[in-house]
Amino acid sequence: MFNRSQITFVLGFVLIAVGIAVALAVRIVAFSRYMHLEDLGLDVNPAIGAELFSRVVAPTGAERMFFYASVALVPMGLVLLVLGWRGRALAGR
Repeated sequence: MFNRSQITFVLGFVLIAVGIAVALAVRIVAFSRYMHLEDLGLDVNPAIGAELFSRVVAPTGAERMFFYASVALVPMGLVLLVLGWRGRALAGR
């Protein structure tokens, strides 16, 4: 039904799409947390200094891990995409 090069091509495309989607989602979540706290006025509150505010809105360890893992998926997907495309081109000869 499907040969190996077609599966590799589709898997590469899926890895790229998932990597980009997760990276964007993590960045949007971090930005929304910042905007929520800014809307509450905590960025200018003298009781909460700039150092504490920057620590509260900084990405957590889990967010950083998900972001870097998703960014690592993109080059892996590109490699699979190229290998699948090249395998399809060689099979067509």
